[in-house]
Amino acid sequence: MKLIGVDYGRRRIGIAVTDAQGRGAVRGLCVIDRKKNPDLLSELLRIIGDENPAAIVMGLPLGDKDQETTMSAEVRAFASEVEQRSKLPIHFVDESFTSQKAAELIMFRKKKERRDKGLADRIAACLILQAYLDINSI
Repeated sequence: MKLIGVDYGRRRIGIAVTDAQGRGAVRGLCVIDRKKNPDLLSELLRIIGDENPAAIVMGLPLGDKDQETTMSAEVRAFASEVEQRSKLPIHFVDESFTSQKAAELIMFRKKKERRDKGLADRIAACLILQAYLDINSI
């Protein structure tokens, strides 16, 4: 059961996918830059159509006491649109510190790769997807 992970942001959206069985082999797929591609929903639906996942996992930005935030409400509203249009179930994972962890991982990359602004978003999407797999592993 293939899954797509989404790291939602106001500037860029990181996308990651699992292998066809959904057991692992998480890889960063792409980044949707909202300035270059303002029709975010259509682009994500195109990627979903290409990848044909069974479900979507979205990072949910919660507050320091696991409370809902303005950004988590924005993510839930976007997820609702995606769910209606894609007809796929959406699962949420607390994305606390994924951007920070992604930034730490980037420090070990070559200097040229560290300049890629979308790299952190792809890595964050991978971390979100991996967290979901870890929580739901049998």
